[in-house]
Amino acid sequence: MAIYAEVQKVSENEQQVRYSFSSSENSERFMILDKTSERSWPEDGVNNILYQAVARKVAVTWIREGEAPERLIVQS
Repeated sequence: MAIYAEVQKVSENEQQVRYSFSSSENSERFMILDKTSERSWPEDGVNNILYQAVARKVAVTWIREGEAPERLIVQS
């Protein structure tokens, strides 16, 4: 199964970053990254393989760079 998603930062404050993400087959979804706890969750509560891939990519970039990425592409 191939995964492809475009991830875009929507908003950011001191505690959280909100991202939108979508694949060519799915409608736009949103996730939240909590900067303090370094945890994320999907706003719609659907924890599927697409969300997991997006969350992993955002988390790795957050840890490596120390800041929330503006835009990412997830593919595998």
